Amino acid sequence: MAHRPFRLFMLAGEASGDQYGAALLRVLRERPEEWEVAGWGGDAMAAEGMTLLTHCKTLGFMGFWEVLKHLPTIKANLKRAQSDIHKFDPDIVVFIDFPGFHMRLQRALHSQGHRALRVQWVAPQVWAWHGNRKHALARDCHAVAPLLPFERAILEEAHVNVWDVGHPLIDLLNTQTRNATPRTFPLVMLPGSRAQELKQHLPTMVAAAKAGAQHKAWSLADICVAGAPGKSLEDYKVATDAGIEVHFGRTHDLLKSARFAWVTSGTATLEAALLRTPHVIVYKTSRFTFALAKRLAKVRFIGLPNLILNRSWVPELIQGEFTTEALLAHTQAQHLPWDRGFEDLRSALGGHGALKRLAERLNAAARDHVEGDQMRGSSHQGASEIA
Repeated sequence: MAHRPFRLFMLAGEASGDQYGAALLRVLRERPEEWEVAGWGGDAMAAEGMTLLTHCKTLGFMGFWEVLKHLPTIKANLKRAQSDIHKFDPDIVVFIDFPGFHMRLQRALHSQGHRALRVQWVAPQVWAWHGNRKHALARDCHAVAPLLPFERAILEEAHVNVWDVGHPLIDLLNTQTRNATPRTFPLVMLPGSRAQELKQHLPTMVAAAKAGAQHKAWSLADICVAGAPGKSLEDYKVATDAGIEVHFGRTHDLLKSARFAWVTSGTATLEAALLRTPHVIVYKTSRFTFALAKRLAKVRFIGLPNLILNRSWVPELIQGEFTTEALLAHTQAQHLPWDRGFEDLRSALGGHGALKRLAERLNAAARDHVEGDQMRGSSHQGASEIA
């Protein structure tokens, strides 16, 4: 039975998801199967051939209060995403991370009986809070591909169909940073990719950088900020006004070139760890969001390296502990036993090939799904002819 090209709709709501989506598209292009791809994401996914319908820079609201403030916009986005999916009529929809938005969309598609297979890539943190989400995943998704090694057992307890393909970061980092890089930057700052993260983190980081320069720890001309995709120099004005350079599109190279980094909690902390860059993890949000999160959270750590290793390895400066003095103190304490942690982390995440394994799963699922549709169509046509 001849195959038409498979149709894939992808959704990424932030910069890290855009990078993952682009990497997956590169691997899919290397295979003999043909794919038509459209979706919501960023510049990286568009550069790999995806028809970009909405840019992820317009979607990033994080935190309880922040979501409440933007609820009308989020509801409008959900309706528009449903409309885009129905118009494209995909065989598979891949939702990359961004669970607050994506799980609502999955529920809507499930209730509408949409024909596409729904795959959540990067599981929501059901081990931290909202544990009931795993039951929603079992109901609304045909498969979930988690990244962290301890997530499979938790999801399977709720009868989620788990694709245990591994973490793509190891493949991504090996591809993008193959050559050895000297540690030329004494400090690199990653204040986050969302507007509210820049507002909360960048002024404190810049103040600490100035204080470090006054103490001769570095020159402001020798350190830098890693600019997030979709942002402009104007978003980093507090840094550029201080004489600190901002580099865009080079985050992995900058981390590999840094002797130390200040990194906002998220995927970037894992990137820093896998690149063997000593760092401190920071995060600050609104008082309301922090108070509510503190009541709901079931974990001891916020940083991915610490969560995966289940121990306090990378220093974490959260909310009131995130100060200029604390940043400088931890930066100066570079005698910590970093090397053992780096090796333990790589071992916990498994080997290479996560992207290839996911592509193989998608190809097999799409082939079975399309063949099933064709068989059902043939049966209906045959029944009609008999009647």
